[in-house]
Formats: sequence, C-alpha cells, structure tokens
Amino acid sequence: MDILFSVFLMGLLGGVHCLGMCGGVVALLNAGLDEDIRLNKAKTSYFHFYYNFGRVLSYVIIGALFGLVGDLLSKSLEFDFFDSVLRMLSGLLMVMVGLYIANWSSSIQILERIGSKLWVKIQPITQKLLPIKSLKSALIVGLFWGLMPCGLVYGALGFAILSSSAFNGGMVMLAFGIGTLPSLLLMAGFSTQLGYLSKKPLIRKVSGVLIILLGVIAIWTPLMV
Repeated sequence: MDILFSVFLMGLLGGVHCLGMCGGVVALLNAGLDEDIRLNKAKTSYFHFYYNFGRVLSYVIIGALFGLVGDLLSKSLEFDFFDSVLRMLSGLLMVMVGLYIANWSSSIQILERIGSKLWVKIQPITQKLLPIKSLKSALIVGLFWGLMPCGLVYGALGFAILSSSAFNGGMVMLAFGIGTLPSLLLMAGFSTQLGYLSKKPLIRKVSGVLIILLGVIAIWTPLMV
C-alpha cells in the first residue's frame, strides 16, 4: 500500500485519539479568544485554520528532517536490508498506535514519555503566547502544537524516515497532517459532542483495528519480497 495513503488513513482513523488528546488544547485556545471572536464562528474558524496550518507545517518540517536522516542512513547501510527493517518497524509502530487507540495496550506511551522530556522545555514558550490575540500568534502556537508528544505522530515519522529524502519525508507528514484535519477542525465547532464520541469504546476499537491492519500490511509486505 502506498505510504502516503497509509499515513493519511492513520491520521484520519486516529482522529479519535486526536479528539481525546488535543481536546483540551482546542478548549484552551478557544477560551483565550476575545469574546467578540468566540461569538463569531467565521472569525473563530480563521484562528483554527491558522492553528492547524501551523501544526501541519510543523509536521512537514520534522518529516523533512527525518527523511533526510533516512537518506543518510540508506546511503551508509545496505539499502534493501535497511528498507525492509524500517518498513517492519514502522508497521510495528502503527500496530502499537492501533492497540493504544483501541485501549488494548499503552506501550506506545513509552515513546510519548520520551518526547515529553522535550515538550517540558518547549511548553513554557507557548504559555507566553497565550491568550491568543492575533492570527500570527495562532500560527506560531500551531507550530509548537505540532511538537506535542504523540504516539500517532511518532508512528507517521517512522514512515517519514523510510521515505529516504527530505522532500518525501515532508510529503509523508503532510499526508498524515491532512488526515488529522477533519477531526480537529470539526472539534472547533463541536468540541463537546466530538469529545464524547471519541470516548465511545466501539468507535475507538473499530479505528484501532483498522490502524492495526494497516500496520500488519506494512510489516508483511517486506516479508513477501
């Protein structure tokens, strides 16, 4: 299965995780807006567009860096072996994400705890930008938002490094970011209702199983060559 389509689906199906994890962020950003903006859906939508544009841009930048690392590694190692191993590791990360979303395993949180060490240093910077008063501030906060520790993001970055080029790594994370947009943009107007749906066991299990299947396909493909 094409990597771009796989990570797009992972972002889309992982929306229930985004709703649960980022719901508090969306609520906080909404609460900080001036009342005249909060009461105007059109104005609020502009701010949420900038938040998410910054977030996805952050993913693209990180994806490009990981793709560059993958390029360097592929040139210094046996490419076929490197490609196969990385594909299986990326698939394993996807399986771990699916298990986490379905509430069957929290093993992916090991990576999130590692990422949280960096986030602790970054978070105070974002606090200085709150409350949001301009679209420029919304964009900058969105850029930092993309650095929050998230197992779903780490799973996608596994495929970014597999792409073996800065451009392709950026495209992988762009596809992933686009996949996450529907749930987070809808949350801007329906945060309470969507937050409730994200906790529904059936919805989480179905989404988790589909992501696990994508991961299994990613693991199985190199073994069939």
